[in-house]
Amino acid sequence: MSAPCRKAALGLFVSSLLAPGAALALDNDPALRGFADCDGNGVCKGNQSLFRNYVREMGMAMAPKLLAPAETLGINGFALSLGEYSVTNIREDKEYWARGTEQTLAETTAHEQAPDINGEAAPPGVLHTVDFRVRKGLPYSLELGGSFTYLVDSEFFAFGGELKWALNEAVDQLPIDFAVQAAVNRCFGSTELDLTTVGLNLILSRGFGAGGVVNIAPYMAYNPVFVFARSGVLDATPGFDEAKNAQDVGSAFVLEKEDVTLHRFVLGARFVTAALSITPEIVLTQGLQNYNVQLGLDF
Repeated sequence: MSAPCRKAALGLFVSSLLAPGAALALDNDPALRGFADCDGNGVCKGNQSLFRNYVREMGMAMAPKLLAPAETLGINGFALSLGEYSVTNIREDKEYWARGTEQTLAETTAHEQAPDINGEAAPPGVLHTVDFRVRKGLPYSLELGGSFTYLVDSEFFAFGGELKWALNEAVDQLPIDFAVQAAVNRCFGSTELDLTTVGLNLILSRGFGAGGVVNIAPYMAYNPVFVFARSGVLDATPGFDEAKNAQDVGSAFVLEKEDVTLHRFVLGARFVTAALSITPEIVLTQGLQNYNVQLGLDF
């Protein structure tokens, strides 16, 4: 390995100590500087393929969740989620996860520096998120909601909003409820990754009573999600000062914007007894799955 390349690798290794804000970085925080490809002269550019695949899976985890049937809460209705928990599988054997988070980037760089001492990076097999949400019924079969999503073991989070319209609510001749919902999540907490996800849901559901105690509403939806991602200005060698190291001048780079579409299919069921509701849900797309559950109060 040439001296400039060794310097680039060493810069990645010490970044957890010397990079701005890194002292507060947690294991799952995005570390897009790990997607640098540096040549023999120390000039770096971003690996766009790694970035594209990374944001597809991160977008899957941070996208808005449905967790509700087609019917709205009604004009006087109000719903509060006591908590939503989600698990998203990732392709942990891919290079973009070995370099894409603070923990795995540090492990990968340590292994490259001393392979006999340090093992390869061990990315987690799943990403965990925790959500909180409120929803309010409106006139004309509309429903408005807001949410907060947190990526566990990181400083990465999202605020979201949603609007649903039930087209045939309370029409007895059409016993299957149909609704359209639009939702957006805007992510914060990272200087390296700028991520926004926009989702559209076409929902079918049918509610019925069971034993006079529980109302059950199975639902299904087609859920295209549009992921918009870009990077900040990244430094492949954050541990080196360009003013003192001429070969470090080319270490800064920016990844090109990526727009990714996920065609997702949602299956779930809401169970309500008194005011307490429990909603399990599975979300499927090519090669990826979300497993979600919500515990809430419906008034």
